[in-house]
Amino acid sequence: MCFEMDCTAFLIAVLQLCRILANVKGRFVDSTIKLSEKMKLECIYPKKAVIIQTSWEKHNGSHKENIAVLHPIYGIHIEDKYRGRIYFENTSREDQSLSFNKSTLEDIGLYLCAIVTYPDGVCEKVIKVVHPADAFEISERQNNPVFAKPGGSVTFTCPYDIGGSVQQVKWERIKANGTDTIVLCNSLGRKSFGSDFRKRALVDCSGQASSTIVIQNVTASDFTTYRCVATGRNKTFEMSFTVVATWDQKWLIIYIAGGTSAAVLVFLLIFCITTAYRKKKKRKRITEALFNALYSTQAEPVNNYAEHNYHTTWDTERRKEDSSLGPAQEIYMNCVNPR
Repeated sequence: MCFEMDCTAFLIAVLQLCRILANVKGRFVDSTIKLSEKMKLECIYPKKAVIIQTSWEKHNGSHKENIAVLHPIYGIHIEDKYRGRIYFENTSREDQSLSFNKSTLEDIGLYLCAIVTYPDGVCEKVIKVVHPADAFEISERQNNPVFAKPGGSVTFTCPYDIGGSVQQVKWERIKANGTDTIVLCNSLGRKSFGSDFRKRALVDCSGQASSTIVIQNVTASDFTTYRCVATGRNKTFEMSFTVVATWDQKWLIIYIAGGTSAAVLVFLLIFCITTAYRKKKKRKRITEALFNALYSTQAEPVNNYAEHNYHTTWDTERRKEDSSLGPAQEIYMNCVNPR
């Protein structure tokens, strides 16, 4: 079965794949990563062609071994040696990356991801896994920020002076766990692009004093550090750049306005919470004062007039009036004598 494609084209693609697998030794390395217990070998096909099959192989010198095969109909086949140690995190059409969850020192070596497509033929990527002690050193001349917009383009210019003819210029993208080769230029003018940059990188490294590259369709993974290494007969020059995201003025205004609004809302929320808390504490103090006053009133004993010499103000005034009358006086009154 040819899976809805011309059988001749399919056989040609398979022959190309066999040729590629036979010549991996000494080939151009697209990416280099450090060995880690959990690592991912990225192999993503960016175009819209139909993927017929993807195969993974490992090469140590002249020794070659199959690792896994992905087929859109027959599924995934993993060799017995790697079962339980490797898996495919995302089996989407584009992502054919291979992940390790129990890596060992035996996994150091050269890996080949070969994707057979129609009608584009075979797309391959060579990944080198190195010892974790191997450092990816960054040049001290790293303070060269370059601004770019997502989806836009970014340009780097590397002015080098190595005191003679340039034998090789290499551009790399530096990541946390390794490097991706963008392009390699030799003294004969030949350019070898990394698999992730073949369709979106432009380079001019024909001059003896500088090299310039342009990366198109900038994605999230492109906001990182880049390195230019120029090699001469007796000297090597290195320069690094860091791509920083920038925004359109319209989005910048929206971002600032949104941040200001958020700050105002947070302030109002804090003010309301603080005011409510203070009112609650004040009501609590008033309630406690009223309760204490009521409790103290109820606790006082009832007045007992038998036990206390209690006189009101009215009694006192009455006694004062009585005492002011002086001694008793006779009172006369006219009476009618009835007959």
